[in-house]
Parts: sequence; structure tokens; C-alpha cells
Amino acid sequence: MIRVASLILLFGSTLVAAQCPNVHVFGARETTAPPGYGTAASVVSSIISAFPGATGEVINYPACGGQASCGDVSYASSVIQGVTAVTNQVNTFNSKCPNTVLVLVGYSQGGQIFDDAYCGGGDSNEGLSNTAIPISAAAQKKIAAAIFMGDPRHIAGLSYNVGSCQASGFAPRPAGFQCPFASNIQSYCDATDPYCCNGSNAATHQGYAVEYGSVALTFVKNKVNALNGSGGTTPPTSTTTTGSTGPTGGGTVAHWGQCGGQGWTGGTVCVAPFTCQAANAYYSQCL
Repeated sequence: MIRVASLILLFGSTLVAAQCPNVHVFGARETTAPPGYGTAASVVSSIISAFPGATGEVINYPACGGQASCGDVSYASSVIQGVTAVTNQVNTFNSKCPNTVLVLVGYSQGGQIFDDAYCGGGDSNEGLSNTAIPISAAAQKKIAAAIFMGDPRHIAGLSYNVGSCQASGFAPRPAGFQCPFASNIQSYCDATDPYCCNGSNAATHQGYAVEYGSVALTFVKNKVNALNGSGGTTPPTSTTTTGSTGPTGGGTVAHWGQCGGQGWTGGTVCVAPFTCQAANAYYSQCL
């Protein structure tokens, strides 16, 4: 009987593993957007389409800022509930499918909750005092890429910043902050955005999926393929920040770093064999 039970357990675990996708994308919407992926939908869809059999999952949280349309939940409470939802959903999925590569895509408040859950450090702006990374160590190793669009936690000088913003969002990270998974992140924010930067054009905030969608997809595809090819581990990387997006010593820019664009004052020459390629008027990247 013990042998039969063992065979049943083995068969069951094999069946579950066979049903797990190679890639799974988590998406979190912006404040007041109806349940779903929000403005991040096109980015999530493009990533899922890029990997046969890939699946997606919506982060279930209020996405509110005190508006009646989303239940009068305060922004701070919504963020805290969002971080909890990210933690529970990512950890639960990873427990069921431990070999699946994971991707995070968050827009605005959705970017903030992924930022808090993946990078840790707490969020004093919203009353989140625990500075530990709540996503499990096992799940951390399977997250290939994280895309933040219009993240209110933006501060200037982080290696993964993309765009023209050189200021802070309305819920900024503290000075000197570094995410231990910096090499896996791209955070998109332009100077005229009033939420992740200090601008005054709300339309800018809603435009990142169109403006940077193709750049984000290229980044994710390369990170997912690299993780799949490395046997499933992407160790945390501590990054020394020297400017908006990664100029390195000798005036050269590392792979994925910004190398040009309107207002860019950093390095413009990419390390070999990469070349500087323009995504739009404000951003060129070493690809």
C-alpha cells in the first residue's frame, strides 16, 4: 500500500508539473482602473504571445486612491493590500509550478506594489514598515524580469530607470536605495509625468505601454531566455548607480543601459558587442 501511495503521489506531482507553463506573467493595474491588467494589458499580452504556452494572472487588489468607484479604499491601504496580494499570488504559483519562469508587469500603483514586494525596503509613504522582501526566496530566483511603468516610487539615479525623468515620484524610495534585483528591472518614467516624476501632463502617465512597449518586450524576452538557459537561477545584483541608466567606467554603457535620447547626459558608447539603438526621441538603449 505504501508503494501504491507513493506512485500515486509521484504521478500526481508529475501531472501538475506537466500542466505548468514555461512562462507566467503577473500584471497589476493602475489606480481606479477596473479589474484586469489596466493600461498594462497590451504589454502583458505581448509577453504572453512571445512565449508559446505562456499564461497570465491578474493581481487582485483594490487599485484605489480613496475614490467611491473603487470602494473608498485609501491609497495607503490599497498599496498594502496590493503588496500582500502580490506576495500571496506569486508565492502560491511558485509553490505549484516551481520551474516556471515568472515576469512582473505593473502600471502606476501596480508598479508600486511590485516594487515593494520584489525589492523590499518597506514603504513608509503608505505605512508598510516591514523592510524584508516578502516574496519567497524560491520565487525570487524564478523572476526573470520586472517591468514598472509610471512607478510612484521612482527616484533619479537608479540603474534600471528608463526615460527622461530626473526627479522623484509622489511616493519615492529613500535616497541611496538599491534594489537587490536591479539587473532584472526596467522602470519607465518621463519628466512630464506628475505621478512618477514632477511634471504636469497626466497624459504622459498613460502613454508608457505604447511608448515603451516594444522596448519592454525585448528586455523581457532576453531576460527570460537568459534565465531558461542558465538552469533557473538569476542571482541578486547590487548595482552602483552613477546616473539615469547605467553608464559604466570609461564612458561606456552596459547592456540594457540608456545610451542616448533628448536630455541624456550619460555615456553614449555601448560595451561590445552591443550598439546604441533609438526607441524614441527620449530613449536609446544598448542592445
